[in-house]
Amino acid sequence: MVQSSLMTTKQKLMKRVLYVITPILMFSTLSAVSYLKNNSEIVSKSQNEAIWFVLQLTKEYSEFIFQLQNYQFGQSDHNDMMIQYEILWSRFNTIVNNSQVMHLDQFKGTLDEINLHFTKVKSLENMLLELPSTQNVKPLLVSFRDDYEDLIIFLNFKFRLSSGDLGDRIQAITETEMIIRYLIITTLLMGGLMAFLLLRESRSHHKLAMNDGLTGIYNRLWLNQKLYALERLNQSFTFYLIDLDGFKPINDTLGHHAGDELLKKVAHRLSHLDSDTYHVARMGGDEFAIIELCSPSTNSQANHPHSDITDLLTEVFAQPFMFAGALHQISASIGVSQFPKQAKSISAVLKQADFAMYEVKQCGKDGLRHFSCRSKAPFDTQEDQPIIG
Repeated sequence: MVQSSLMTTKQKLMKRVLYVITPILMFSTLSAVSYLKNNSEIVSKSQNEAIWFVLQLTKEYSEFIFQLQNYQFGQSDHNDMMIQYEILWSRFNTIVNNSQVMHLDQFKGTLDEINLHFTKVKSLENMLLELPSTQNVKPLLVSFRDDYEDLIIFLNFKFRLSSGDLGDRIQAITETEMIIRYLIITTLLMGGLMAFLLLRESRSHHKLAMNDGLTGIYNRLWLNQKLYALERLNQSFTFYLIDLDGFKPINDTLGHHAGDELLKKVAHRLSHLDSDTYHVARMGGDEFAIIELCSPSTNSQANHPHSDITDLLTEVFAQPFMFAGALHQISASIGVSQFPKQAKSISAVLKQADFAMYEVKQCGKDGLRHFSCRSKAPFDTQEDQPIIG
């Protein structure tokens, strides 16, 4: 009992821990999934949108340098070159100042770097405007080419997947995926453990409901269910109703504690009969019951109790019982009935066994009697009700 109580306490403590840990794991998993989703969206949108604007910028910059080079060799006029410059200027301005350009701020330092190149381009605008008179194209071309190459180097590093800010986010996504896997596995394990504990608790509650609290053997509820299950299956069985002789005087003289001690000792001895063939239960008070299942080969011998169970019951009560600090010789009156050989219903089985036991009491107690249909019970006029409630 102490060990069972300790196991119950441990189970309760484990359940409380699981009740705390499981919600935390679920919340952590949802948070990790949300973080993964956000990072994935950022990477996807950043890569698509930011790279599009960067490609447009580098394309316009390259086109402008091409126009400036054509102007140097006289293959383009000044207005065509300045139109391309205005396009490049607008592209820079859109990226740096337009709030609708999203996700570039996800790449640290990108907007600041592009703004520096924009400042550089704007600083050379007056020299571009004065070209028709100065014809000083070469220094301008060198300055724009150098600025363009620096910008390309920076953008190639910033937006490649293997390194830079985008690479860091991809690494974070990979790590988050691993964390989510571990969280899911842990949550499943916790759920499995919780299901195991609930199943074990359910079985424990069922066992408590079906077992007698004092003696630990099957109780009246289990006995009722077993008997009616056998009736539905039309399974042949012999029913033994055992009533202890002189139990009330023991309670009155030695106290209820002594009576409880005796009941436990009797139940302990009877429990050794429990097997596939015999089932033992306490009906309540000082009454016990044994169900002896009959195989087809034994049905023809069902008119009398089997000698083996008779001998076993004799052994149970042959030895004195130790309770209240002393040895006491205890006897029992046992009534026997059979289904469906004699009784056609469970109610009849219980009444017949009770009557057979009553006859033993009337004949001096301490004996076993099989119900005989030739006998007349003193309560035949009463309504046919089962003794087990």
